[in-house]
Formats: sequence, structure tokens, C-alpha cells
Amino acid sequence: MKLAAVLTSRVMDAVGQLPGVATIDWCDRAASALCRLHHPAVAFVTLVSLDTRGFVMDVEAAGASRSTQPPLSCAESFALIDKGRTRGPSPHLADTIGDAALATMRESLHQGDWIGWAIGQLNENLWHLSTALPLGLISPSNPGPIIRRWSPFKPVDVLLTATAIPGHKPGRWLIAEVGSSDPSFTESNREQAALSAALPTLALRLYTAFGKEPVNIKHALTPREEEVLWRLVSGMKVPEIAEELERSPYTVHDHVKSLHRKLNAKSRGELVAKALGHIKAGHDHVIGSVRVK
Repeated sequence: MKLAAVLTSRVMDAVGQLPGVATIDWCDRAASALCRLHHPAVAFVTLVSLDTRGFVMDVEAAGASRSTQPPLSCAESFALIDKGRTRGPSPHLADTIGDAALATMRESLHQGDWIGWAIGQLNENLWHLSTALPLGLISPSNPGPIIRRWSPFKPVDVLLTATAIPGHKPGRWLIAEVGSSDPSFTESNREQAALSAALPTLALRLYTAFGKEPVNIKHALTPREEEVLWRLVSGMKVPEIAEELERSPYTVHDHVKSLHRKLNAKSRGELVAKALGHIKAGHDHVIGSVRVK
């Protein structure tokens, strides 16, 4: 029970650090947060519109990541709990999954295919969680979408999650999958408990970043724009940002104008508020157990 709390704390900490605005790599970062559930692990996160049969109509954003640190021993986990913190990521990848395989996973739903598993009835917190192994979805004798998506990673099991995203367009979902080649992952009760605890917060963070209507990921913030944004949040002025980034003030000013346009912010204060994850007044939806206004 205590170890499940460690996993939950580790994932929630990473989810809480996700940008409050849409970035090109937002789903990659979300997948990286979910990889904290286990090691080795690979995670896949996508914001997608599905029809009633579970076939893909539109993919707004997709990301994949691999775990980047070895698992904590029980002694380490409990020591960190006592200190009220979690360990940061190791600078060395502990996995050998190639970038090409991750890129293939990111593209796996762009073909308009079935997601490969049925989204069951949502629970009272508006999410669904199941596992692939008991359903026969990763059996070599069942070469469906799950097998095609996960074949480079050879997982022993995959956690399958779906969370409904409210908005004017029905059928918009956050789909997340976490798999591992570690034989112990077939007994993933702790990971499932931690994931179910983190899902409402992850969905809320995604809703904050992407909004209630489908977006074109090409309009998300670029890495350079995000660098400028966080410096604005810290209180830096355009000349200071230009000096620190070794760019001309005119270039930085262009980035600021682009930030205002992409985030639909009419003032610097509104720009900062959106960067910090505040929701514009007028929204009134429930994600998980959190009401968003």
C-alpha cells in the first residue's frame, strides 16, 4: 500500500509539471510522466476523437516515451516518503528502446484505424482502465492494432486507459497506454492503483492546455516560444530575455506576439495566467472529480 502511494506521488508530481498550455511535445511529456509507474516501461498518450465504434476520426496530438530511471527499492521509496519528496530522473536511459520505434508508436493512430480495444463503461470519475493480457490483445495469435503498435517493445502486459474530455464535440478522448517487458508487470495492481489516481489530474491538465475544442497541433507552442513564455512568467523583460537567449529583442518580441496570438491572450497578465494553467472564465465542466469553471 505504501509503495502504491510512492508510485502515485511520483506520477502526480510529474503530471503537475506538465505545461498549462499546448506544446508540440505535450503528449511526449505526458507519456514520460506515466513512465514513472514502472521500469522498464514505455507509455503512449494521445488526444483523439473516436466514433461510437472506437474508430479514429481525428488525432490532435500523440506522444510516446520510455522510462529513464531504474526502479526504487522499497527502502529507498520509504526513505523518500519520510523526507516528503521523490527522486528526480536519472541522466542515463535505462531502456534500449529506439527513437524510431517511439516515432512509429506516435504515428500508430494516424491511419484512421480502430484503437484496438473497447472503451468500457466509464466509472463515476469519467475514466476507464483495463489491461491487455487478460483480454488476449497482445497474443501473437491476435495480430490486431495493439500488437502492431507494441510489437517493437515486446511487453508482457499493457495498461489501457481512456478518459472522456468534455467539450462541444462529443467523442474526444485522452487515450493512454503503459507497457513493460518486466515479467512482474503482469501483477500490476500497484501500477493500476497509481494510474487510476493520476488520471483525473492528467485529464484536467490536458483540458487546461488544449481547451474544450479540437486544436491543430501545428498551432501549439514551439520550444523557442515556450522558452520565452517561461521567462516572461518569471518576470523577465524582452531585452533581458533577448540577452539570455542570445537573440535580438526584435526576434523575442515576435515570439511574444506569437504567444499572445496562439494563447488568445490580450494582456501580459492573461498570458502568464494561461501559462500557469488557469482556465479562462466561462468553462464549466467536470473532469474526474474536479469541476472546472
